[in-house]
Amino acid sequence: MSYRASFLFRLLICAAFAFISLSAFSTEEDSLRISYLNHPSVANIALPIVKQAYQRAGIKAEFVELPAHRLLQEISAEHTDGDVLHAQEIFKPFSNIIKVGPPITKVDYVLLCSHNVLCDNSVLISSPETIVASDQSMRVIGYQFPSAKGRRFYQLNNLAQLPELLVEKRFNYAIYIVSTEWPLPKSLTHLKMYHLFESEAYHTLHKKHHAIAQKVGKALEIELRERKRLDKQS
Repeated sequence: MSYRASFLFRLLICAAFAFISLSAFSTEEDSLRISYLNHPSVANIALPIVKQAYQRAGIKAEFVELPAHRLLQEISAEHTDGDVLHAQEIFKPFSNIIKVGPPITKVDYVLLCSHNVLCDNSVLISSPETIVASDQSMRVIGYQFPSAKGRRFYQLNNLAQLPELLVEKRFNYAIYIVSTEWPLPKSLTHLKMYHLFESEAYHTLHKKHHAIAQKVGKALEIELRERKRLDKQS
């Protein structure tokens, strides 16, 4: 093979690889896979907000429900591209996950209690009873309240089932996260609630989507501002 033919052959190979890489990048950028938790405030309020922001930004996204213990691990492993809403303490340990735009809402970590039982933070320290919580909430509570690390927890990652466990009196206590700005889910209104600490919740993406995060973040800011304006008018 002549030098010229060899050069053209190598050039064609490089062009083919470049086309494949660009095609893969375009597909990834054009259609993201975003997870969300089966939590009343997430599914009914945060999810529509984030969906609308992606539409504003002109970015295609597929939204899939996942259990709590898989949300961040799936992003970190690049099986999904992001998650609709997470309190910042929960995703902070993951260096490859970034927050997107302004906080979507402020949230309270709360202790849910059945009636006729003690309901304050001493339960985390001295009560012998088991506390229901997701694996993520268990980690955060252990960090915020070091004396609670030896507590007995029952891990539950389908949070939609959590209120039922307290209603059926299988457990008396649970850790839950609620928005301070959105209506309290009806499934919780009959339970006692003790405020533990406040935080902020954000939409998140894998850090490889940094450029997209800036675009979606601006769209989220517009969407949140528009919703607040409409709320004031109603």
